[in-house]
Amino acid sequence: MSNKVDILINGRNYAINCPDGEEPALERASNYINHFIQEVRRYSPQLPHEELLVLCALTLFEQTESLKNHQETENQANEMIEKMVQDIKNLV
Repeated sequence: MSNKVDILINGRNYAINCPDGEEPALERASNYINHFIQEVRRYSPQLPHEELLVLCALTLFEQTESLKNHQETENQANEMIEKMVQDIKNLV
């Protein structure tokens, strides 16, 4: 089941279908997006609304990819450390 939830993004209202119980997550997401848009707007006040949202979406995607790559690198490092520890145990 889902509810229609009104959120405000960059001064505009949007009605979003939201699964029951996910309203707090949607609220956190809309607050984060609003703050992010305000930060981008501060550095690019002349951007039209649509271009601002596109720039924000592209920047958020880039950040997500960077975090994903960082996590993959961390996982690989942990696997290498585990293998090295196992190799050392096998030597002893």
